[in-house]
Amino acid sequence: MKNQILKFKALLLIAVMAVSLHACSDDNEDEKSFLEAHGGSFWKFGDQDMGLTIYAQINNSESNPFEIWLYDVINECYLYEKISNEGSPEVLENRENKIEIRIGEETGDYGILTMTVSGDILRVELDSYEDGEMVEEEKFILNRSSDNANDLNVCD
Repeated sequence: MKNQILKFKALLLIAVMAVSLHACSDDNEDEKSFLEAHGGSFWKFGDQDMGLTIYAQINNSESNPFEIWLYDVINECYLYEKISNEGSPEVLENRENKIEIRIGEETGDYGILTMTVSGDILRVELDSYEDGEMVEEEKFILNRSSDNANDLNVCD
C-alpha cells in the first residue's frame, strides 16, 4: 500500500510538472517580440515649424530594426538612415513592449538603445559609450504617427 501511494504521488508530481511546463510554454508562444508587435509602426518627434522633426519606423527585422528620417531645414528634405548603417545592430532584449539594441562595431565605442512602447508613446533612451564607459545618456519621446514614409521628401 505504501509503494502504491508513493507511485501515485510520483505520477501526480509528474502530471503537475507537465501541465505547468505546458502552461508556461503556451504563454511564451503567445507573447510577441517587440519587433513583431510593432514592426511597420511609424513615430514622430518634433515639427518642421520648430526646425526639428525626426521620424522613426520600427521594422520586424533584427538586422535592420528601425530606420530614421531627420529633417534638414537648410535643404528642406529628410536625411534618411538605416540603423544598420552604423554597424551591425545586436538585439540584446526583445520583449513585446521593450527592446534593447547594441549599436556600433566591436570596439569600446558603441551605443545601447532602449525603446519601450506604451500606447501611442515610444520612449527612446540612448546610452553612448567610449572605451567601454558611458559618456552620455539621451532620452526622447516620440508619438505614433499616421504619416507615411513614402510621402517624405528624402535628400539626394
